[in-house]
Amino acid sequence: MADLVKILSVLVFLILVLRRKVYLGTVMAAGSLLLALLYLTSPLRFLEGVYVAVMSSKSLEMTAALVFTMIIENILRRTDTLKRMVESLSAVLSDARVVMAAMPAMIGMLPSPGGAVFSAPMVAEAASGLTIKPEQKALINYWYRHIWEYVCPLYPGIILAAGMSRVPYEKLALANAPFALSQVLWGAIFCFAGIGAARRAKGEGVNRGRELAVFLLCVAPIFVTLLLVVAFKVNLVLAMGGVSAALYLFHRYPLKKVLQSLRESVSIKALFLVSSILIFQETLRVTGALAAISQFFAQSGLPPLLILTSIPFLAGVMTGLTVAYVGITFPILMPLIGGEAPNLGLLSLAFGSGFAGVMLSPMHLCLVLTREYFEADMAKVYRRLWVPAALVLAAGAVPVYLFRG
Repeated sequence: MADLVKILSVLVFLILVLRRKVYLGTVMAAGSLLLALLYLTSPLRFLEGVYVAVMSSKSLEMTAALVFTMIIENILRRTDTLKRMVESLSAVLSDARVVMAAMPAMIGMLPSPGGAVFSAPMVAEAASGLTIKPEQKALINYWYRHIWEYVCPLYPGIILAAGMSRVPYEKLALANAPFALSQVLWGAIFCFAGIGAARRAKGEGVNRGRELAVFLLCVAPIFVTLLLVVAFKVNLVLAMGGVSAALYLFHRYPLKKVLQSLRESVSIKALFLVSSILIFQETLRVTGALAAISQFFAQSGLPPLLILTSIPFLAGVMTGLTVAYVGITFPILMPLIGGEAPNLGLLSLAFGSGFAGVMLSPMHLCLVLTREYFEADMAKVYRRLWVPAALVLAAGAVPVYLFRG
């Protein structure tokens, strides 16, 4: 029980400080120090754990993947590839409902905090001439922006979860696929309830074949990355590094511009955040807290599935950030998930539960920005949001069943 009190004290500290808008990397580093102090860990032992957390091969590989994520996002944004992707798809599609879903979905392929605002005007334009309440437009923009986070390697959350659990990214993405597919399915039902087929004007002189080719070219870097990793089993770092180099060559970046791009892309704060989360995970191991928590859960009599769904969900609601709930709760949950040999279904369930909390979180920046743009009533948005979010979470039964062991 003493170990549980210590761990819960640290978790409460993390969440309370995070709610005061303190940088997550600083919060996690402070949490590691607090944990070490509570367990009277010697400074030398703590520093050894820090070294292992930052310099292990898995940690270095995950950090490299995140660096290439930043580089690809910067290139696609700076070259207006993302803008052309959206414009070309708008020219190809004719059903307003499909356009309203496709715009935030396309922009949502890249993890940009301002993406919700970027796609909101496009949803509004596609909905012009239709009788749609602001809350419904807000739901469409918000919902379809987040269909990729379960599976896309450009999002740091899934990379962090794969790295912390030592499960290959492609396996976790495959296990998470039912969540992504369920989000698309339930979105089609709940987001567009009461909206019939609405044809958009084709526009004069639009060559849809050419626009489709432009769209496929724009989206190719993301799909090539997925294809290399999932179909051809290429190492994630090598795949993303190769795509980054190919983009530099394709856009004819001179050396000076490459260096500028690297300076803009690679965020020291983001790298410190990842390192601080890994240090927190290693500190849990070094202090013996993980072993103690594992023993407590084993003797508590609480259903493991209840623990694996409720703890990440609450952390997701409280923080509104995927990397936050993964970093805070996964180190504690790993003994239940399987420790050194994680059960893929349980790992996916924990990830999906946490993300359901993120989707419902009033701290989620995308939700706040979307509500403000459409001037929607937040209570009415929530009334439209919670049922499909619960149904997506129910898709966690699929990986749990498929990967039962």
